[in-house]
Amino acid sequence: MKKISSIIFLFFVFYSCNSNRIKDIELHNLTTLMIGEFSNKEQAKQDNSFPNSLMINVRIWKNKPGYWIYSELSDASENNIVVHSQRIINYERIDSITFKSTGYRIPNEKDYQSPWKNIGVFDKLTLDSLQIRNGCEVYFKKKTSTIYSGKTNNELCSSSVDYINYISSSFVVSKDKISIWTRGYDKKGKQVWGKIRGPYKYKRLAEN
Repeated sequence: MKKISSIIFLFFVFYSCNSNRIKDIELHNLTTLMIGEFSNKEQAKQDNSFPNSLMINVRIWKNKPGYWIYSELSDASENNIVVHSQRIINYERIDSITFKSTGYRIPNEKDYQSPWKNIGVFDKLTLDSLQIRNGCEVYFKKKTSTIYSGKTNNELCSSSVDYINYISSSFVVSKDKISIWTRGYDKKGKQVWGKIRGPYKYKRLAEN
């Protein structure tokens, strides 16, 4: 009897320590696939119309509800890496089969040089200080156990560039690769910006 009681006690200790740690396995898996260091160096070698780019995604604000990622995109072909994009992205579940990522612009981006080396610098930021990119949310669905695909809603992601009426982005996320195809269209629905041949294909270099 004493032995059985001990087994039951250990079961409940183990269960209580692990069952609530990850509340949404699929959402956790999606964000885990996004986190890391990625490069399209191989693609750039095969097709010089694609610049050699480096993408770094690190999880921040683990003490806040949901999943928050800092994402940085830079040109890796330069001697000194030039940063092209810095975003904070929130991932959440919308319904039983859909997940959403919402991008935010960071105020005073120049104050954040390689912040992925010390994610504590984001602690001074508040959600109110971030600028949301309305209409540019990406909606993901699970395709297989290790593949998610996502895209923006049609014609809702506006652009500050005069000749671009809206921007469309599509993603395919797998264990070791993230494909991103972002294109801009004019009022007539003609593509006027972005790659014609296909998406950027980023391969995982290392986990952060």
